[in-house]
Amino acid sequence: MDLIPSEILLHIFGYIDGPAPSDSGLHDQPRIESLTMRPGWLEPPLKAASLVSRSWRCLVLSRLFTRILWKPDVFTLTGFTFDPIPLLRFLVDNRLERGVVTFTMIVDFFDPANMDYQFASQIRTTDLEWLWDQLFSVIDPLRFTILARPTTLATLLSRRSYFDDGWPFNTPYHILSLARVTRQAMAKDSSGHIQRPTGSQIQLENSEDSASMGSGPITPTAPAPSSASRRPATYLPLRLGIASRCPLLTIRPWTSLLLNEGSSAKVYYECLPFLCRLPSILSILLGCERYPSTAPLIPQTVVDFNYIAIFPRPSHFEILLQYLPRINRLFVQLAPKPENGILENTNEMEHINPAEMWKELNTSYNFLMRKLTTVPNPRANWSFLRVFESGDAVGAGAWGAVIQILENSSIREWKVERQGVLVRHLGSDELSDGSSEVNDDVGNFSNASYLMTA
Repeated sequence: MDLIPSEILLHIFGYIDGPAPSDSGLHDQPRIESLTMRPGWLEPPLKAASLVSRSWRCLVLSRLFTRILWKPDVFTLTGFTFDPIPLLRFLVDNRLERGVVTFTMIVDFFDPANMDYQFASQIRTTDLEWLWDQLFSVIDPLRFTILARPTTLATLLSRRSYFDDGWPFNTPYHILSLARVTRQAMAKDSSGHIQRPTGSQIQLENSEDSASMGSGPITPTAPAPSSASRRPATYLPLRLGIASRCPLLTIRPWTSLLLNEGSSAKVYYECLPFLCRLPSILSILLGCERYPSTAPLIPQTVVDFNYIAIFPRPSHFEILLQYLPRINRLFVQLAPKPENGILENTNEMEHINPAEMWKELNTSYNFLMRKLTTVPNPRANWSFLRVFESGDAVGAGAWGAVIQILENSSIREWKVERQGVLVRHLGSDELSDGSSEVNDDVGNFSNASYLMTA
């Protein structure tokens, strides 16, 4: 095998390098396994190839580290024991830092101070800023994902959490994923306002990524720029002019945000489900939490919002509808995928009436369709929405009900582009500032609609 030219070996390695679980599992039930391994695979084939010989390792190392999964040893939130220096030193020593496309961070620990989702201590804004400065001074990813408990996510956003009544939901992990389509900085117009990406700009150009992977053995590259040069010149302003700063959300001009809250099925057999509040950072992101988390955190650059919550209570889903950020595209998934197996899991569905869950899901969609089919306030954020996509496995009948609501509405702006996708056409103008394409590129979290009978 050592006699085979490197170009041929790299071509072969390209075929065995499939999508990483940390990319394809973002819409699944938040679990460590969903982001770390593929079903039926004991070891990723590209990683196995890197163990064959030293020459093979040199060939695949740059491709192997385009997608990094980091699981730091964290023992307490108050101590902030994150230590990215060994990982970053390895990347720099092997000239791999410029090829990192996606970075996934898994924070898995149990802190007795967070028993029953209680976290009383105040988190200062600068407590974790050093961590993001260290990471992003070396790497410049197109996607940054965190899998952690809701309390941990709130801490990483430098915000206080209020999850003391979230015990019935039993959802240990949520997913927060930030992405952008290019490493270029956001342009500004003559008046100084940020130019929002258009539909054609939401297509990722793979030329930069393929160039960063390399086509042969590792060769020396220029040192990584400093933190000051890699970070945008100024922190981007938030939507309503409120000076609320979250370093992670503003350290790069992210254009897409995904929040996966997992399943809320278990709350349906508790005695007081309607009085319990889902542990979630949704209200923190949207700026409708208790003081001091009353300012929205989603930056101006985000135009694509993806929300996954399996069978949430309509009262919780309505938070997103009432405080929708100014976005061009909204993706919503409220039902499990067919391969998820929640509805077939006897332990998960014990003492639960599935009809009640589907009824609540339909109520949530009724709330959503009411927003889409009501004449929006020109100054409200719903008037800026251009694309709505549903990723739910709710059956053709449910989608038919959506179509019927649109047909009976006096609002004729929304048109069906394909199954599960609605596009807003304003007169003769084309879709100018939203993503009209659904693909699997970095920066677009959408997946195809799944059909099943409820």
